[in-house]
Amino acid sequence: MEPVQSPNGGSVKGRRTLYERFRSRISVNSDFTRKAVSFQGNRKVPGFRWMKYKEGFSRGLVERFVEKHRPTSVLDPFAGIGTTPLIAGSKGIMATGIEIMPVGVSVGKAITHAANGVTKPALEAASVDLVGRVASSELAPSQFAFPHVDITKAAFPQETEIAIAKARQFISKVDDSALRALLNVACMTVLEDVSFTRKDGQYLRWDYRSGRTLRAKMHKGPIPTFKQAVEARLFEMIQDMEILKQEYGGSAPKLVVGSCLDSMQQLEDASFDMAITSPPYANRYDYTRTYALELAWLGYDQAKFVDLRQQMLSATVENRTKLLWLRQVYDRSPSLLNDAIGMYQDQEALHEVLTILNRHVGELSNRHVIRLLEGYFQEMAIVVAELGRLIQPGGTVIMVNDNVQYHGEEVPVDLILSDFAEQSGFSCENIWKLPRGKGNSSQQMGRFGRREIRKCVYRWVRK
Repeated sequence: MEPVQSPNGGSVKGRRTLYERFRSRISVNSDFTRKAVSFQGNRKVPGFRWMKYKEGFSRGLVERFVEKHRPTSVLDPFAGIGTTPLIAGSKGIMATGIEIMPVGVSVGKAITHAANGVTKPALEAASVDLVGRVASSELAPSQFAFPHVDITKAAFPQETEIAIAKARQFISKVDDSALRALLNVACMTVLEDVSFTRKDGQYLRWDYRSGRTLRAKMHKGPIPTFKQAVEARLFEMIQDMEILKQEYGGSAPKLVVGSCLDSMQQLEDASFDMAITSPPYANRYDYTRTYALELAWLGYDQAKFVDLRQQMLSATVENRTKLLWLRQVYDRSPSLLNDAIGMYQDQEALHEVLTILNRHVGELSNRHVIRLLEGYFQEMAIVVAELGRLIQPGGTVIMVNDNVQYHGEEVPVDLILSDFAEQSGFSCENIWKLPRGKGNSSQQMGRFGRREIRKCVYRWVRK
C-alpha cells in the first residue's frame, strides 16, 4: 500500500519517494503462502517436524529457489534449524548456515547425525533404555534436576521434573556424541508439550495450574507425561531415519553457532553464489523468552540469557546499541562497517518514521521501540553490505521478511532493505507480496484503524 498520509500528521515524503522507486518491482505472488514462508510447511517433513521452530520457512521454499537457480554454494546467515543448508547440502551444494540460537543448531546437527552417523538399531536400543530409565523408580541425583532460570520456574508438574532429571542423568552417560545429541534433542523438543507453557509470539503463556501469579488464565488442556512425550518423539525420529539417510546421507553442511554480524566478516569475498534467508523481524519478539525452556535445558543460566539476548540481531526493546562491539569486530576492515552505517544514516524513509516516533515518544507503548528500530536497521545494513561482499556477480539473494508498524506508522522494511541492497551492489528484481498481509496489533487497530502490512519475499541479483 502506498503511504498516503501519516496518522500522526508527520511527513510521508521519504516513504512515498521510496515506494515510487520500487513500485514496479512489487507484485503479488500467489505461490508464496504463509505456509511456504513459515514453519507450517515443515510440520510433516522428516527431521524438521521434530521441533516446532516457528521462526523459519519451509523446505519447499528452499527447494523452489535452489532448483531454479542451481547454485554451487549457498549461505544462510540466519539459519534457524538449518532448513537452507540442509536442503542445499542434500543436493550436493556447498552450504553454510550461521545461527546464534543454539536451540536451532542442535536440531540441525541432530538431523545431520541421523542421516550420517547414528544407525537405526543404535537409536532404537538407546531409546528403549532411555524410556526405561524414565519409567524406573530410582530417582536421579539432584545435580541432574532441570536447571531452571527465573522465567522457567514452575514450568513442569512435579512428576515431570523427576522424569526429566532421570533422562538428563541417562544422557550424560552416553559415550557416543552423535547418539547423545539425538537423545538430547528428543528430550529438548518435548519440553513445551509437557510443561504448563505455550509459545505465543513474544512470550510464553502460562497455564493457571502452574501456580504462578498470572494476569490472564490459560488452560492448556491435557498435558502428557514426559515418558509419553519423549517416547513418541523417539519413535518419530526412528521412523524418519531411513528417509533422512536417503536425502541427507553423505552431505554435512557447515552449521556455525554465533552471530552473523561476527561470523560473516570472517568469510572470503565472493565465496557464495546464493543466499536464502529470513532474518528476525523488527517486531519485538524475544526468542530467548520464547525458547526459554530449551535454552535452560542446554545449560543457559541467567547471565547467559542476558548475553544471548544482547548478541542477537536487535529486534527487542531490551537490545542496546552494538556499535562499540561492531567497531571492535571490524577493527581490521572498518570500511564496510562505515559504509553500512552511512547507508543507515542516509535512509530518508526510515528517519522520517524515527522523527515521528521521537515526537510522540510519550505516547508509545514502549519508548525503546525507537532504539529497537535504530539498532535493527544499523545491523541489517551491515548484513546486507556483507552479502554484497560475499555473493558472486550474477548471484542471488532471497530474503523473507515482514514490514512492521509502530504507533500507526508503517516501517517499509522491504523497501529500506532493498535500498541498502542496491547500494551494496545488487539489483532488486522482485519484491513479492504474499496474497494476504499481516494485520496490525489490536492496540494499534483501536487507535489508528485496521491496516494490512506487507509480508514479502525479496529477490536481489548481484551486479
